[in-house]
Amino acid sequence: MADTRNPGTIMGEKAIAARMHLAREHLDRLRAILKEPDRWVSVWFLAYALLGAVSSGLLPILLPLMIVALTHHLSWVAYVMGGFNLGLLTSPLWGNLADSKHLHRPIFFCGFLVLLMALAAMPFLPGILTWSGLSLLAGAGTSAVATMASLFIVEFDPQNEWEPRLGWLQTFNGGGQVGGLFLAGIFVSNFKLGLICSALALIPAIWLGAKGLPAGAKSYDWTVEIGNHMRRDLDWRFLANFGRPELLGGGLLRFSHHLSLQGARRFGDMLHTRFGRFLFSWFAVAFGVAAFFAYFPVAMQKAYNVAPALTSSVYAMTAAIALVLYSVGGQLSGRFGAGRVYRWSLMLRFLGFALLLLVFFLPVSRALIALAGFVLIVIAWPLQSISGTSLTARLTPFSQGEAMGLFNASGAVATVVGTFLGGPLVQFIGYSSLSAIALVGILLGWLTGHGLQTPDAAPAAIHDDSAVQKAQA
Repeated sequence: MADTRNPGTIMGEKAIAARMHLAREHLDRLRAILKEPDRWVSVWFLAYALLGAVSSGLLPILLPLMIVALTHHLSWVAYVMGGFNLGLLTSPLWGNLADSKHLHRPIFFCGFLVLLMALAAMPFLPGILTWSGLSLLAGAGTSAVATMASLFIVEFDPQNEWEPRLGWLQTFNGGGQVGGLFLAGIFVSNFKLGLICSALALIPAIWLGAKGLPAGAKSYDWTVEIGNHMRRDLDWRFLANFGRPELLGGGLLRFSHHLSLQGARRFGDMLHTRFGRFLFSWFAVAFGVAAFFAYFPVAMQKAYNVAPALTSSVYAMTAAIALVLYSVGGQLSGRFGAGRVYRWSLMLRFLGFALLLLVFFLPVSRALIALAGFVLIVIAWPLQSISGTSLTARLTPFSQGEAMGLFNASGAVATVVGTFLGGPLVQFIGYSSLSAIALVGILLGWLTGHGLQTPDAAPAAIHDDSAVQKAQA
């Protein structure tokens, strides 16, 4: 029987049916996207999110403000925060201990316990030596948890799952940092309560870790060789595929790859190479910005008239946006080259610190200009992080694992030294010295980073000494 309906009506029904079919396709695609994390995310990732909230969100804001408010000694901030950064350098110790004694779970839980007890004791045990010691323990506890977190994935999950699992792990940590920064704005008027709540927040982290850690970590598997696997099999490319929020001291702790000093024995081999020049550039920049990141909540309040609550809120929002920019940084590095993107990131940071310094000499509103500079400084980090990681792999004359160890070590040592130097600078010169030394370090890094992008700067594929010698012959 022929359809006697109006042709316009028939066409309208077909259009509606087509739209409904398209809507169902979009809904199915959305469901697939929402289900994707279930493949890679484990319950214990929530524990890592809480670690990010405390160590990367609350502590960088609360500790400097508390020290200045209770003691009025500006230089004490550098020594206490330097103790925390120094504690983060214990990462190789935990990696080697897990390698030799196979104590993954005990190290993970003890790290949380040490951090918890250090934070709970800080408000009740004032004093420069006590605070520095407790801060050192807090950094060591943070380092222990972070190192074991990456090993739980690298050692107890299939290699083809490393990239997405580590990516989601770091996403949880970055989300925790953003949440911690927002919470810091609430506790800036009550440091003691803030530190106690930070310690209490780690209790559910321990419980969450106990619920979801890999079963293989409970017993030693004689086929597992932790250090060798990480240095031999860890592919540099996945490092650039997920975000690392800028942590205390300008990005000291690399959650994707535990700090390794094994590459130090190669130091003499690369002094006169482009890789050596890049490491010097990275060291100079990390050294320059370290003091500012130790003092920034105090400096923003005292020198730029920005309330701590506003500083932490702006930092949180900027860090949230910056998490999205890591993928952009990877795309830019692929299109224009990591060398150019690296120098662009340094130019952004240079502009940000220049704004912070100029307000001391110009009759302008300090708060607005300082916030604009601060946002530029934080926003530039994804570009610097991604391009720096890529340059490490592309310029290294030896294995990428050893190169990554040197890369992490150079930034870590520079941060510790720069943080401790910040105390005398602020004490004798003032807050303007923080942005001034940052400008010097960034400018030096920008100049020495010139010419790193060359056509033959391809990823290294040489992993043994004989191959290196043949390639250099």
